[in-house]
Amino acid sequence: MGLLGAFAYRTSAGLLQEISVRQLDALAEGKKRDLLKVQQHWRKIVQMLSQHVVSHGRFAELTKGEGTDESQALLKLIALYSEVNGIDSVKIFDSAGVELIAVGKPSLAKLHAIPATDIEYRGTLVNQEKEVQVVLAARIIDQGKLIGGLELIFDAEDLVSIAENVTGLGTTGEVLMFAGGEDGSPVTLLSRRRHMAPIQQGHIIQLSEISEDIQAALTKQAKPLTHARDDRGQLVWMASRYIPQLKWGLVVKVDASEEEVRSDLLLAALVDIGLSVSAFAILGGALLGLYFARPVQQLAEVVQRLNAGDIDVRALVQGDDEITYLAENLNSYLDRLSEENNRPEDA
Repeated sequence: MGLLGAFAYRTSAGLLQEISVRQLDALAEGKKRDLLKVQQHWRKIVQMLSQHVVSHGRFAELTKGEGTDESQALLKLIALYSEVNGIDSVKIFDSAGVELIAVGKPSLAKLHAIPATDIEYRGTLVNQEKEVQVVLAARIIDQGKLIGGLELIFDAEDLVSIAENVTGLGTTGEVLMFAGGEDGSPVTLLSRRRHMAPIQQGHIIQLSEISEDIQAALTKQAKPLTHARDDRGQLVWMASRYIPQLKWGLVVKVDASEEEVRSDLLLAALVDIGLSVSAFAILGGALLGLYFARPVQQLAEVVQRLNAGDIDVRALVQGDDEITYLAENLNSYLDRLSEENNRPEDA
């Protein structure tokens, strides 16, 4: 019984662990897809705004100053785009990289050169208010000719909120997002911590300060992991993803102690079941013993009375087992013995 219980526990505990790892892996993959959807939405906004800047010769009006009706209309359009789509800052440059207009919050980002591609990711910033910002740049092309550049800085709160959604991660689960880490460079923590920790959102961290298992998420070695160490030194189960479009590392983790509670509950349940089955087996064995021993005891009493001279005693015949067969034969013997005793002597 004990060996069977131990085998059942090890098998079930292994299945529970496998389910937990798969759940973490699915959560990590789902969050990666959500982040990419937001990033793709931003790219569409950049593309549409660059097209509006070109339309009806509005870009040419920008070079004449902000006083024209066309330039004022363009500024209003950009301001509307910024308000609706969570854009913190918009800058437009000519083909030489000279800034023509800037709308929105002052930005630390600098457009050093016209983008090499139509839309280009320029990096992730954390402003003085510890707000995460993502910088995208685009080329402005009119009739196949490069005429300028466009830089948009998006408020990345939507991305951060995806990380802060810890549904399905219990009480200790947490999602971490990092930017940087290429070629051993420092990384920036982008997500707010669920629990108190030495590092918080916006902090720049040396790569050596992060556990090797989490470093894997920042070096494109994303894979499901079990029993890894996080930056707190705690034993965790985790899954990681690398997002090349943003150059971000994503880690979904939960403390191993919480996940192992399921195995502990399973062990306690198996112990309770084992004790219950054992008690039932003992009680059932005792009752079966009494049930089978009673006919034998009755036969023993018949034999004792027969030895005492009582030839009129008879065994109780009940059932169809071997004991009943023995009782029938004993009764037949006693019947013949009684007939012989009752037979007249002169016969």
